Amino acid sequence: MTALATPVPRLPALAGALLGLTMLLLIRRYWGIDHDATLYLGQALAQRWPGNFGNDLFFLHGSQGHYTLFPWLTGWLVGWFDPIAVFFWGGLAGLLLFAAASWYCLRVLLPEGQRYWAWLGVLVLPSFYGRAIIFSYAEPFLTPRAFAEGLCLVAIGLLSRGRHVGAWACVLVAGMLHPLQAIAGLLVIWPWLVMRDRRWLHALWLALPASLAGLVGIEPFDGLFAPLDGAWLATLRAINGQLFISGWAVMDYRIMAFDVLLLACAARIHAGAFAPWCIAAVVGLGMGIIASLLLVDVLHLALPAGLQLWRVHWLAHWFAMAALAVLLFHAARRADAAQALLLVLTGLLAWGAAEWIWLPFGLLYIAWPGLATRVRPHVRRLLGWLFGLGILLLLLQYVGTELANFRMAHGRLDLYALDRRLFAFPLLALGLPLAGVYLWRNATSTARSALLVLVLCPAIVVAATRWDIRAPSRRALDAHAHVPALFGATIPGDALVYWDGVGLLGTWSVLRRADYYDPQQLSGLVFNKGTVDDASGRIARMTPLMTESMACEQARAASEPHVRCRISDTSMQQACGAGALPRPDYLVLPYRQPQRSLGSWTMEDTSTGEAIATYWLYRCTDVMTGGANGQPATPAATNAKSSGPVVAH
Repeated sequence: MTALATPVPRLPALAGALLGLTMLLLIRRYWGIDHDATLYLGQALAQRWPGNFGNDLFFLHGSQGHYTLFPWLTGWLVGWFDPIAVFFWGGLAGLLLFAAASWYCLRVLLPEGQRYWAWLGVLVLPSFYGRAIIFSYAEPFLTPRAFAEGLCLVAIGLLSRGRHVGAWACVLVAGMLHPLQAIAGLLVIWPWLVMRDRRWLHALWLALPASLAGLVGIEPFDGLFAPLDGAWLATLRAINGQLFISGWAVMDYRIMAFDVLLLACAARIHAGAFAPWCIAAVVGLGMGIIASLLLVDVLHLALPAGLQLWRVHWLAHWFAMAALAVLLFHAARRADAAQALLLVLTGLLAWGAAEWIWLPFGLLYIAWPGLATRVRPHVRRLLGWLFGLGILLLLLQYVGTELANFRMAHGRLDLYALDRRLFAFPLLALGLPLAGVYLWRNATSTARSALLVLVLCPAIVVAATRWDIRAPSRRALDAHAHVPALFGATIPGDALVYWDGVGLLGTWSVLRRADYYDPQQLSGLVFNKGTVDDASGRIARMTPLMTESMACEQARAASEPHVRCRISDTSMQQACGAGALPRPDYLVLPYRQPQRSLGSWTMEDTSTGEAIATYWLYRCTDVMTGGANGQPATPAATNAKSSGPVVAH
């Protein structure tokens, strides 16, 4: 392991960049306009066609888009270019910017040799933070988060070099793109500044004008002392549970605790510029978590709930992944294979095992420097073999699970990206590129040229071509973007459409119409109290239809060959009936109903041409006034007493 950690001969920049970017593209694949990228697409489209989206639930009471310039920028871009292309290339640009910013920051903070290990660590090791099932840095789709995170990292590098003007300019731009990620970055930057100069404690005086603005009711500070009302609080707990730290899963606390361990160990052994930032990350993480617990979980204050100060974990986790690689570097330099294997095993258990199994191994790692001097060499070697055996067993278990999942997807890489799943396993994600570094540093000049031409260049080409792993259904939707007449009928521009089973991408991107209800529209509830009541009414209206549709899909999944379903007329009429709140104008359903349809569309796999699903378009006025073929509705004709889906085999 000593040769692996030797800083010379130097790894050329081209080979190092190709190796790191290859792994980045292999692990952080593009799965399309998904997650929050869908919401930013909607905001961009609403900038271009405000009349079409004014009644959409996500925009009706205002969205969080007015806190950032990003919707305006993307709205301008989609006015000139295809939105699908904008979000594809924008997602790639954000990922590459994050990689470049990470390198710049680590190049300032770490000495040669260590910085490349740390760079690989932040690129390929698990990037999830906060509610781990939801959030991660360096997301492989277009949102302003990746750009704001990259700018914060550049700011840290500039601050470490004493270039304060450029650093604060980066923080300002990051705040204009994504204020929450920028504020999270400041929670780490400020403790670092205080450690260097205690006069930065005077920044606390800024709380006075903010408090005064809150007391007099100036937006958005009016929520600084205003508690969430009962209905709003209950809805947020049910839908946006990530806002309340006390309700997080054990895994989320486990990952955070492991990050603190890594940062503390790195700060203890590192004598350079990296150590103070590790300490600042721990302090900032503590401030963010404690403030969230007190102000949101206990006091239920509106503005702190929206600020989501726990997001500071993104930067603390970034430093922790760099710290893990640095700790491995130090173990390799001392040729302490047992300690390196112990750290790897601890990480695998912390990220993937149940409960707190990793904790005894973490405590053993902390005690290892003192323990190793008291233990005989053959005992240390035996422990190293045991740690290695544990790692091997975890690897075999993981590979077995992934192969089983791949077989369930009929061995199709477009349905289940097995290669991405295998490369994402932390042992392989970091171990493979470090093995490449070892080979390069021990190769002759001729062998290096061969590695560059025959291995690295083809690898980056393969990684680039495999980066796009959109599912067949998502590719089909993207291929029909901006086709309002998809069903062969004209849908008015101001119509409200409910598309069952497809979500916002179908309604917004394909039809370019307002969506009546989709769970993803509730992502910004914490910023818009007015959405709560409207959403409750729409959910109540659509719940019977959604429940029956879910039952139909479960019946289809459990039965072979095909199951034919339809929604009961009672649920159809409740969805389309008059009420205090607006009703949808059109329904798009994956079932052939007895009511007259305006047309249908069969979604096809763009690679194979096979049919994925067929959807029918129904007008709510037809549902309420006519039965099959437009005849008057009667209880006999519409099965009005039915209270569940009709399923036929």
